[in-house]
Amino acid sequence: MFCEPQPEQIQSGSASKPPVDQQCEAEIQMSVEEVPTFNISEVLMSSVEGKDVLASLEKNTLSLNQRRCMVRILVSHLMNHFGENPSSEQKMCLAVSLVEQYPCLKDSQGKGYEAWFSPGRSHRPATGFLEERLRNVRKRTRRENCTSREKEDSQAISSTLVIPEPSISPDRAVQLAEWLKNNMWPANQVADYMKETAIHRAQWIRANGTKSIEEITCEFPRLLDTPGMISQDFSVLFPDHAERLFQTWKMSFKDKILCFASQEKKAQELLQNLDSLSPEVQSDVALRLLPVILPTPVYKKGMKMFKPSLEENIKSFIEFKHVGTNMVEYLKEAELTKPFPFVLGLGDDSQCHQAFVVVGKQALHQNTLLGAVDTCFKLFYVLDIHFPKQCAPVWEFLQTVVYKLPGTESPSVRLLRGYLSC
Repeated sequence: MFCEPQPEQIQSGSASKPPVDQQCEAEIQMSVEEVPTFNISEVLMSSVEGKDVLASLEKNTLSLNQRRCMVRILVSHLMNHFGENPSSEQKMCLAVSLVEQYPCLKDSQGKGYEAWFSPGRSHRPATGFLEERLRNVRKRTRRENCTSREKEDSQAISSTLVIPEPSISPDRAVQLAEWLKNNMWPANQVADYMKETAIHRAQWIRANGTKSIEEITCEFPRLLDTPGMISQDFSVLFPDHAERLFQTWKMSFKDKILCFASQEKKAQELLQNLDSLSPEVQSDVALRLLPVILPTPVYKKGMKMFKPSLEENIKSFIEFKHVGTNMVEYLKEAELTKPFPFVLGLGDDSQCHQAFVVVGKQALHQNTLLGAVDTCFKLFYVLDIHFPKQCAPVWEFLQTVVYKLPGTESPSVRLLRGYLSC
């Protein structure tokens, strides 16, 4: 099942000490050289389910169910040989063996194996599919009444945002903001003043803690009732990232997302008659499939653990309704059930005829579903609010892979990025 590695010559390092995280990782890496490497194909061939997984890997494909099956088999093998608590070196060696023997599972960033196992550091626990499976197995066998650790919250937007220096004085910014409270016209002047006050607005929103959506819209009413202002604020704060979704989605992501999702049974309804659909509609389908291929892990809320259903994942990202939906009644219900921004599409089963971003009590009309997703993503940054946990992996994927902005990443996001880079 595994074989001894070839010894390697270790060169002496420099006299200066590396940072603690790098030093710990280096120590683990040196220890890995003393741990046997794993023959992944041999491990998988030991079970009927594993043979099916192996056949898919040889075609450079892997469905969600197959990935979960593979992790179960590998973790079972690991525990059979090294006990209930294998060392970080042994877990890392398994992860390294996996991505080296099957490059389609390797992430294009970092060392490539972090989706499968990433060692704990700086008081943060280890992560990855293998680690999560080990943790769940130990929890069940020991009949624990509580989870072994609390899932990390999504990274605060404000913690990754460096606000540029303002181009106008604070007094001038306050004057313009006051004018904007009382004027909706002329449109060009509103847009110009909104652009001038974008940095003032970002600073105000983040001062003394994140403000509620109601507080923000009361202070800056033109932000939501004037089309294009969310995107304009985002462009001022992130000029190098503002157009990435429009520039890359159809050319670089759409087809690969559709191919990846085609392995999932739960995606088949949306994928019916795909070849007969226009490229625009195919692009919309790819967006709607993101919650299917990026499932939300269990998360903690208060003292309870929650596992949202696939339907909750999907509706927290893009909810689809038929044309003719009573919007007044719908918004009343949405305000109570979904207190976070999300996308609403009106249309039939395959095609979106109208798209909106729903925030607070408002539905902001957008020209396309892609435009609605773009505006909704930017809204989280402009308003400085967390991604909803019900569909956080989807927004994290867009954040780190599409928009190329820093943020937290679940193992599912890393695995999908690795597939897309092939």
